[in-house]
Amino acid sequence: MINWQAFKKHKTETPLLLVDLVVLFLISLNLLWLLTDAIVMQTGFGILLANYSPTFTNAYKADWHPHLRLYDALFTLVLLTELGLRWLWAIHKKTYHRWFFYPFIHWYDVLACLPNLQFLRLLRLVSVFYRLHKLGILVIGTRLVKIAQKYYAVVLEEVSDRIVINVLDGVQKELANNNPVATELRETVLIPQKEIITQWLSNRISHLVTVSHQKHEYELTHYIQNLTHKSIHHNQEWNNIKKRLPVVGSLIESELNSIVSSLVNDIVQNILKDLSQADNAALHDIANAAFDTFTTPDAQLNVAIEKIVVDAIDIIKQQVAVQQWKLDELKENE
Repeated sequence: MINWQAFKKHKTETPLLLVDLVVLFLISLNLLWLLTDAIVMQTGFGILLANYSPTFTNAYKADWHPHLRLYDALFTLVLLTELGLRWLWAIHKKTYHRWFFYPFIHWYDVLACLPNLQFLRLLRLVSVFYRLHKLGILVIGTRLVKIAQKYYAVVLEEVSDRIVINVLDGVQKELANNNPVATELRETVLIPQKEIITQWLSNRISHLVTVSHQKHEYELTHYIQNLTHKSIHHNQEWNNIKKRLPVVGSLIESELNSIVSSLVNDIVQNILKDLSQADNAALHDIANAAFDTFTTPDAQLNVAIEKIVVDAIDIIKQQVAVQQWKLDELKENE
C-alpha cells in the first residue's frame, strides 16, 4: 500500500521517489514477463501447459513471445535513462567523493542493463522496495521486509563473491604467466616511497632500542661486569703482571674490574642513548642500506614475493567463498 502522506516529509526528494515507484512497477512487470516466458518456452511446465491449455500457449507464442526482446529493450532503455538521470543528480548533489563513483557503487544497476543479466534487476527491485518502505511510502508487514532483506543480502553476497573470486583468479593467472610482479612492486611502489619507509624504519629501530634498553638495563650492566671480569681474569699479559705482584695483584685486579666495567658500561649506555634519539643519522643510514638491500633485484626473492602474493590471494579467495548468510542462518537456528 502506498502512503501518499509520507511524500510531505520528503518534499525535496519527491521527484526521485515518484521515479522509484515507476521503476518498481516497470521492473516488476519486466521480470514477471521474463519469468513467464522462461516457464512457457523453456521448462517442462510449459510443455504440460501446451497439452492442457493449447489455446493459451499458442496465443502467447503468437502474440507475446515475438515481442519480448523489443519490449525488454524498451525496459532497458528506460532503466538506462533513469540510471543516467540519477548519476547526474548524484553529481549535482555531490553524493559521492568523485563523480565517477556512482556506477561502481550501483554496479548491479549497470550490469542489469546488459543482455542475459536481467536477473540482477531483482536486486534493484528489492533495494527500491526496501528504501520506499524505510521512508514510510510503502506500508507492508515487518516479516515480509525481513524476508526481502534476507534474500536480497543472499543474492548480493553470492553475486559479489563470484565477481571478486573471478577477479582474483585473473590476478593469479597473470602471476602464473611470469609477469614481473615483484619488479613492478619494487620499482613503482617501494622505491618511490623510499624516503618515507627509511625514515619510518629508522624511527622504529630507535624506539626499539629505547624500549629494550629501559627493559634490560640491569641485565646489560650485569652482563658487562661479568664479561669484563672474565676478559681481565683470562688476559695472559695481566696474569704475567699479577704474578710479579703477589700481594697487591688481586686488589689491583678487583679495582681494574670495577673501573673497566664501569667505563665500558658508560660507553655502551651512551651509545644506546644516542641511537635512541629521534632522526639519528646513523640509524637513517642503516635503514637506508637495509632498504637498498631489500629492493636489490634478486631472482629468488622475486619468486618468493610472487609466491607470497599467490598464497595471500588463495587465503582471500577462501574467505570470500565462505557463505556468510549460511553462517548467520545457523546462528539464528541455534
